[in-house]
Amino acid sequence: MKKFCGAVLISCFLLTGCSAVNDFRVSRQLDLGQQYLIDLEYDKAMLAYSKALQIEPKEMEAYKGLSDVYTAQDEVDSSINVLKKGLAVAEDMSSSEKDADTNAVIRRMNTQIVTQLTDLGDEAFKKEDYDTAVKYYKDLIIYDQEEEDSYLKLSGAYEAMGDLEQALEVLNDAEVTARRLTEEIERLTVRYEIKKEYEELLARLSSMIQANDGELAKEVLLTQEFLDLVAKLEEPLIMQQSSEQYTVVYPNGYVYLGQMKDKKRDGYGNYYTNNLERYVVYAGEWLEDKPNGNGRIDTVVYTNQSTHSPNYFGTGFFTDGISEGDFNFSVYYQNGNRYDYLFSNVNGIPPRLERKNGKNLVGYSISDGSHYFLMSDSSIFAVPNFETEGYNSIFTNTLNTRGN
Repeated sequence: MKKFCGAVLISCFLLTGCSAVNDFRVSRQLDLGQQYLIDLEYDKAMLAYSKALQIEPKEMEAYKGLSDVYTAQDEVDSSINVLKKGLAVAEDMSSSEKDADTNAVIRRMNTQIVTQLTDLGDEAFKKEDYDTAVKYYKDLIIYDQEEEDSYLKLSGAYEAMGDLEQALEVLNDAEVTARRLTEEIERLTVRYEIKKEYEELLARLSSMIQANDGELAKEVLLTQEFLDLVAKLEEPLIMQQSSEQYTVVYPNGYVYLGQMKDKKRDGYGNYYTNNLERYVVYAGEWLEDKPNGNGRIDTVVYTNQSTHSPNYFGTGFFTDGISEGDFNFSVYYQNGNRYDYLFSNVNGIPPRLERKNGKNLVGYSISDGSHYFLMSDSSIFAVPNFETEGYNSIFTNTLNTRGN
């Protein structure tokens, strides 16, 4: 019996001693890894943390250290993969294996992976790489299940892709209940039902815009179905057509086809409006959701059998939708007559030459000097819906051209 007890004591001593030696060896490698990281010797730091994990595969400090090494080298995906592995190991550990220090490291690891996944997802979203954003946001929810922003980000990425059904599903399956989530579910539900109800109309609308067909525009944009759609919109209905092309229907009935950035018109695009009398399109450059740069506005009047209802177009430079500087303007009639003007606009208004018939005479036709152009005090050369307050765009009003 004494021999047996002695053997047990020796065994315990050996086990305890071995454990203490391992603890010392792990601590030594962790200290080395930290010092190498401070000294920017990344290869040596990685080797030290890897050795610590070879000795103790459940050492959370080693996983955290390795992720820090990758982060310092701007290898964020590798950092995330290390953190995932470490957190998976921690998930399988019993509560008795986690002391206060270990739990503190696990919390820091979780905070770090949430931050890195959020940053990578947001970066991809800004670049309009929505597939990549979805991948990161899905992982984000795994490590941030109780934060509503995680669900809103994933839902927003799906919405940007035009997948309203999946965007709604993410919010409905969220493991948290919050006011913002509820409001977003209500908003997306309305958008989803609108898009589903008017799916065929929206497809015809996209085809019309891509073809730049004024007659087809008349058939689509003047239908009661389209007017019903517009009446239901409280915010723009954005549909991504390709990696760079979007179709957007606005609550005021205007339609846009072109490039966008952060849900704003940015790049090159066409902007359409329609009513019972005329069809207007601006084609040109956009910045910060407004016409900024070179562009052209065309107006086709449906009731143009009379010379009192001409078609017309203008080309020039626009600042926030207002013509600025040289502006070429042409008026043409059903009988083939055309009159060209050149204006030098300031805030959309050319200088007045004289007052005539209660209006401002602002120019004589450069193609036929016997014709002149009259402009009312409230008229301005601007893209429709971007006029200065108190003014109306020439392109949505009846023109006044007269012969001497």
